[in-house]
Amino acid sequence: MVSGDCAALCLRAIDASYGGVQVLHEVDVAVDPGEVCALLGTNGAGKSTILRVASGLLSPDHGQVLLFGEDITRVPAHRRVERGLAMVAGGRATFASLSVEDNLRAGAYSLRRERRRSSAALAACYDRFPVLGQHRAQAAGTLSGGQQQVLALAKALLLEPRVLLVDELTMGLAEASAKEVLATVAALAAAGVAVLYVEQSVSHALDVAATACFLERGRMRFVGSPVTLAGRADLLRPVLLAPERAGRQGSGAT
Repeated sequence: MVSGDCAALCLRAIDASYGGVQVLHEVDVAVDPGEVCALLGTNGAGKSTILRVASGLLSPDHGQVLLFGEDITRVPAHRRVERGLAMVAGGRATFASLSVEDNLRAGAYSLRRERRRSSAALAACYDRFPVLGQHRAQAAGTLSGGQQQVLALAKALLLEPRVLLVDELTMGLAEASAKEVLATVAALAAAGVAVLYVEQSVSHALDVAATACFLERGRMRFVGSPVTLAGRADLLRPVLLAPERAGRQGSGAT
């Protein structure tokens, strides 16, 4: 991870609030091209808020957002998409009543005037994710949990982002499904995409992330190797280890 203008995505000294209540305090995050950075922390610590600030869905009270060195702090969210930034929102980020293909076409809405490019992007999506091609006419809400997460990820990738923001991609998934989704994230990074993703599982962060950040009460408490973070019981024991044990004991969604 770097902290200067050469980062793909850089958030500098970010303060952010909801309704006058400050939730982020001088937060710094930077992600290089081809790097996966996992953002972990306590519930309500502000992890998703960082993604909202980065994507343009929330304006910071103070600080800067840089995309490949360009200050985009006041650039609207849809203009950031045009500059190569995409986000997979938390939860099931799909339209449950629409078919898989209609979900993908909705994801490619900004390409609606470029039919050739849109068709090529859709074909490439089915090549990358064969499971979606097998269910293209099926309502998204009837897919398994893992398949819905793949669909949400595929929608974001249709626009070939250079920076990808992902909010709790593996939440609620069985371990096998989570591993498959994370393998896709790792492949994207290998192709040069910068990935900042909110994660609750330290073991998943260890699988794919080069850098881990730990947020607590809106302040960054740790930035460094996921291996080092895994050894920080003072940070992890009260907030992450118990949920991980509960997740392993449960059956999980697929």
